[in-house]
Amino acid sequence: MRKVLLVVALALLTAPATALADTIQSTSPGSYGWQTWSISNLDKDGKPYWDNGSWDGNNKNIGYCLTGSCGMPDAPGAIPFWGASYNSTNDTGGAYDPNFFFVRDSSLSNAALMIEIAGFAPGNIFGWFETNLNGTVRGTPQPIFLGANDQGDTAQFAPTPYYGFYLTTPQGNTFYTLSAAFGNDRGIQHFAVFSGPGETYWLGMEDLKFCNTDKDYNDMVVRVGPVSPPVPEPATLTLFGTGLIGLAGLVRRRLKPRS
Repeated sequence: MRKVLLVVALALLTAPATALADTIQSTSPGSYGWQTWSISNLDKDGKPYWDNGSWDGNNKNIGYCLTGSCGMPDAPGAIPFWGASYNSTNDTGGAYDPNFFFVRDSSLSNAALMIEIAGFAPGNIFGWFETNLNGTVRGTPQPIFLGANDQGDTAQFAPTPYYGFYLTTPQGNTFYTLSAAFGNDRGIQHFAVFSGPGETYWLGMEDLKFCNTDKDYNDMVVRVGPVSPPVPEPATLTLFGTGLIGLAGLVRRRLKPRS
């Protein structure tokens, strides 16, 4: 019995602090997955697809932002991106996936607005929409950040089991992660998704149609991930431990042979 109590105590004290991360799923023909890259690949040649010169200044596309060159706080470094096969040695491949969504594994998600480098920043709207396994936009899109939101703002949202993200601009354009059949610039991906530490995703967005844009994916950068439950206070842990000790003593008394 003491061994059982010890196992229960260890299981409770070492339980993971966060929920599982949501997963990404493609509905596009072809093969897509997580691709690795390094700072040395940032030469603005369009490979990977988000590595282009920025109208905002030198070294300011999403790759440079992630590696700390454009003033974004908590830059995670060269984290993997979602796309077609990419050879970081030869700097080849790395096209975007034009159609993808997310499958929920966590009960609640948290979004943090990391940076906006865009003239449309006061009017851009970022949010999520419901979809299904067939990749269909359903219901009314739900906003997370409005134009009035600024760098450092956070918001919680509770998505449906299958969902994607969208960006609406003051020009009246709406871009979806499911771009093949929905929104403006159909078949063109306006989102660059990166897999970060702590079961997070980093989303870099392009807010202009591709007929007139720099394709730098830095116009709005949002970090999303599961919400961590509160960490127990030291007093709570002490009370929990005292309760276990008391329970163990009660079991010992019950198991003690009677004279």
